[in-house]
Amino acid sequence: MWPSFLWIVLLAVAGLCYPRRPRTAGALFLALGALSILMQFTHNAGNGLAALAGVFWIGLGVWYVVKFRNPDVRAKHVEYWTAKA
Repeated sequence: MWPSFLWIVLLAVAGLCYPRRPRTAGALFLALGALSILMQFTHNAGNGLAALAGVFWIGLGVWYVVKFRNPDVRAKHVEYWTAKA
């Protein structure tokens, strides 16, 4: 039960971090993918697709970390999101 709770917490925190801290969200998505794969191998996942979902979350996390590695891109992203508020 605790891995599922941890999975939901990681997803919520990553979603809340995204607009202002995209690289932190990417790192949390990487952790989410690793936890999904771990849950699949320890049989704590509800179905057999947790490993596939884990690959998706890892891909998303790597994409965010790589995409926002440039400080100018991060500043432009934060400016866009704060202007919407």
